[in-house]
Formats: sequence, structure tokens, C-alpha cells
Amino acid sequence: MPTTGKRHLLSRDKGYLSSAGPQYRFILFLFVVLGVYTVLLKVFQKLAEILQLPIFLTIALIILLLFVGVAGTMYSHTFVGPLRRIRGALEHLAVGDTNISLRLRDSDEPMLKDLVKTISRLCDTSRSTRDLIGETARDLFADIEALRQKAQQGADIGEIKKHIEGMRTKQDLLNNAIKSIEINK
Repeated sequence: MPTTGKRHLLSRDKGYLSSAGPQYRFILFLFVVLGVYTVLLKVFQKLAEILQLPIFLTIALIILLLFVGVAGTMYSHTFVGPLRRIRGALEHLAVGDTNISLRLRDSDEPMLKDLVKTISRLCDTSRSTRDLIGETARDLFADIEALRQKAQQGADIGEIKKHIEGMRTKQDLLNNAIKSIEINK
């Protein structure tokens, strides 16, 4: 991915089947539910004819609708639950909390597991960048104070220049860390 300082949103996924695996599983799930629903409807229709109960078909339709509702709820649980946990983690990350531990169940959607890995890498990178900036800033402040004391004590110019060069190295580290944050904005 090119990094020119501007935000790039590169997407290899185009079209209606951009996430083929999860989408195919969902389509297959719908076909299975529709097939089971059709078979059960025919069975209940035959039973209604045999028993000659006009209300039996209504009861069968209600039971079948409940079946579809329960099956849909069970299937959607594999991606709705993880999405709620991911959203919570992103809310913590948005306020600067990078100490996020996000794990999914083995039965959860594989595509969401990849998303969780990406979020974890983002947290790790943010945490290490924040730590680097904090540590380098503390070192620079300590160096500035030490330089001030050396200047007050009348240190020679060579010693002060050497100290300043060390500070410039830390300044470069700090600038690079800040640039990496700006690129990711």
C-alpha cells in the first residue's frame, strides 16, 4: 500500500459477492431453511388434509415461522455477537484505550476473526507508538534539564554540542513516530 501522506482506501473486493465465503454460507443457509420450510409445509398440509382440521394449517404455519425465526437467530448469532464485541473494542480504541483484549469463539464467522486480528495489530501499533513517543519525550525533557544545568555550570562548548547531538537523535525518533501517526490518520 503506498504511503504518500494521504489516506488510501484500497479495496480488492468489488461487486455483490465481495466476501464470497460468508456470503455463500449465508445463501446456502437460506436455501436450507427454505427447503426445510417447504418440506415441512407440505407435510403439515398433508396432515391437515388427512385429519380434516382447517385450523391445523394455521398452526403449522405459525410453527414453521417460529422455526425460521429460531434458525435465523441461531445463524445470525455467529456474526451479530462478534460485531457487538468488535464495536465495543473500537469504542475503547476511539477514546485512546489500547489495552483491548478481543477474542472470538471458534464457531464465530472466520471473516470477523480476521477483522479482530487487524484490530489487535492496530492496538499493538498504537500502544507501541504511544509508548515510544512518551519515552522519547521524557528523555528529551531530562536531556533539556541536564543541558540547562551544564550550561549553568559553565560546561565547555564541545560537551554541550555532544549533548545536543544526542538530543537531535531523540528528536528524530519523536518526529518519525509523529509522522507515522499522521500517515495513519
